[in-house]
Order: sequence, then C-alpha cells, then structure tokens
Amino acid sequence: MRDRNPRPALFWTAVVVLMALLAGLALASATLPAEAPATPSPATRPSRTPVVAPSGPVLSDTRGFIALAGKDAPASLRRETDAAPITSLHGQGFIGAVSGTGRRVAYWVANASDTRELRVFDATAPDQDAAMLSLLQGERGASAVWSVDRTGLLLVVEANGTADQGSPFSALRVLDTPTRGVHEIARLVDGSQFWPVGWDRDSRLTGSCVVGADGAAIAYAVIGEDAISARTPMDEGIPAATVRSSGTAVLGVMNGVVIRVWSIASYADHRELGANPGDRIAFARWRPGATDIVVSIADRLELWPAAGGDHRVVARGLPNASDLLVSEDGAIAIVSSDQGRTAAAIDLASGRTAPVPMTGEQLLAAVSFR
Repeated sequence: MRDRNPRPALFWTAVVVLMALLAGLALASATLPAEAPATPSPATRPSRTPVVAPSGPVLSDTRGFIALAGKDAPASLRRETDAAPITSLHGQGFIGAVSGTGRRVAYWVANASDTRELRVFDATAPDQDAAMLSLLQGERGASAVWSVDRTGLLLVVEANGTADQGSPFSALRVLDTPTRGVHEIARLVDGSQFWPVGWDRDSRLTGSCVVGADGAAIAYAVIGEDAISARTPMDEGIPAATVRSSGTAVLGVMNGVVIRVWSIASYADHRELGANPGDRIAFARWRPGATDIVVSIADRLELWPAAGGDHRVVARGLPNASDLLVSEDGAIAIVSSDQGRTAAAIDLASGRTAPVPMTGEQLLAAVSFR
C-alpha cells in the first residue's frame, strides 16, 4: 500500500494551533493591568461618619446689642463683630425692651430731671426713631415689655406723689403702637410695684409680678385689657428680675436652685425644673421658641428642655457670669463677666466660643439687623 499524503493533516493541525493562539491573546487582552478600574473618590466612599459641613463664624454682623458705657452715658446700638457704636440713643442709661424678633426697640428717655418720653425705633433704621408717648409732669417710666404679637407695649409708670397728684403709685398701662392709644388697667398705691412680664393680645390678658421693697415677687397678677384682674400669691424666693417671658411662656428662678415655668395667663399651672445637687443657677434665659432654657451654672452653660428632661452641657470652663443674653435667633448665648467688661459668645449647637469685641461697655440686650 502506498502511504497517505501528510499535507491535509498538517494543514488542519496548523489551523487548530492558530485558533488556540488567537483565543489566548483575546483572554489576555481582557485582563491587562493598564485598564484597572479607577479608585473611588473620597466623596463617594462609604463612611459611617456623616460628612459635616464646616461651621461659620460664631459672631455675626447681622446681630448686635444695646450697650452702655456708663450709667450716666447714653446707650448705644452696636454689632456683635464690632464694638464701635452705630448710633447713640436719647437720654441716659437704658430702660426699655426689645421685641421678640430683635428688630424693634422701645425705651424711656431718662435724664437728670425726668423719664417721661417713650421712644421706639427699628434696629435697621435707628435714625428714624419716634416718640410714642409723653407722661404727665411728676410721672416717670419705670419699665416696658413688648406684646407677644409686637403690636403693643405693656408699661409701668410710677409717681412719688406730690400735693397735686396725691399718693405715690405704680401703674400698669397698655399702649397700642399703631394708633398710639394708651390706657391704664391697674394701679398699686400700697408701696409695692409692678414688674411687667407679658401681654397676650389674642387672649387680651397681661401678666405682671407685684414686687416688694426687697425686689422679691410676692404675687402674680393677671389683668385683662378690660382691667378685670386676678392675683395669685407667688412662692417665696423668686426675685422679680429673674422673671422672663418668651411668647406666652414665663420662667422665674426660685431660691437659685429651681426654674419655675408657667404661662402669662396662669401662675398656678406650672412645672418645676431643678438643678443638680450642689449646683446654683446664676442666670436663666429663654431660648426663642420657648422649648429650651439657657442656664448659667458655675463655669458651665447648659440647655434645659422647658418641658423637663436631661440637661445638656453646652460649654465648660467659662468665667463666672455677671449677665446672660441669648440672640434673637437662638443661635448663640452671650456670657458677660468681670462686671460686664468682657463677654464670650457660645454657639448653642456646637459649643464653640468666641470673644465679643469690647471696649468696657456693658451688653444690655440682643438685637437683630435682619
């Protein structure tokens, strides 16, 4: 027999080898290291720690203060970020109040001879302040608070008593700012004085403390715009100067260890918030919104829920406070020390602190330029 021709077998063998080589090259090209996937950026990498946006400065030039350089000097309007006064108020000192928005300021013009004129201005236009009321000869403006809706003022007017006027008195009067109409709703002639707390125009009720000679609140008076009143004895140990309102909510510090919370309309319906054993409350101020109370204790600043609950320490290591303010937006608290000559702003959300620029003046009230 003749041998077969080997050429066809060689041909098909070459074809199989070539196909194997091509398949190998294709597989290798799919895994070349030069085409490795890009590393994920930090912005898309999963993290258990949420990304926190950088916080802005503690102080803001959209907020400011009513400040006083001395008891015989005129009060001034200034920004948080700059101690230089924007403008000076009329008269000497500051007997007045700032509205809940921080924009409207009402004050009695005091001088050596009398305190008879009430003026109002907007913090964004202080040069346009206007006289709202002038008292009779022998009367003097003693204090003022804004109504909850900021359309009126609850005023205390006093007189020492003269041959023309008779006995000394402390009178409570309500002023409607749009019409400038004013009328008296109560008068004390027994030597005690009114301390105005708040005026809820929706319910047509005002709330005030009746104060004794030692400055202690001895009774709480709910007096309607129609002059119908109800008086409730107050617990001992509440200085009238500690009683503050925010909206229709009221607080007062009792014996330095308890914050009592009630409403403009009723002192009897209340709750009590106690300090921890061994602590004494230096100052307590509402945080706007009346859900939290800012409390200064020793070297700490704390937030207390007005409805009760755990106290949150916002900052430690602060100097002994000589006063406490809270900004109208509730963002910061201002702790004054060294008899008001220095002050620190504390961010109530983060606890960050910043010194407030000072030139020896006292910070009396917080205002807003927004």
